[in-house]
Amino acid sequence: MKCPVCGNSDLMQEKRDMPFTYRDQTTVITEVEAEWCDACGEALIDPEQSQRVMASMKRFRQQVDAG
Repeated sequence: MKCPVCGNSDLMQEKRDMPFTYRDQTTVITEVEAEWCDACGEALIDPEQSQRVMASMKRFRQQVDAG
């Protein structure tokens, strides 16, 4: 399947680390399983992985805001 965002590359199902930046601080969410586009970096994530990623982002935002 071609990337729905850029249309330039086929999506590849694999696990990758996903950097996340909030207020100039960055963390890495490890081993996010998704369909990744090598051209633009877009990821299509299933609901289970999405919940995990969103929970990690929420915890990181809370840590940054508390610091």
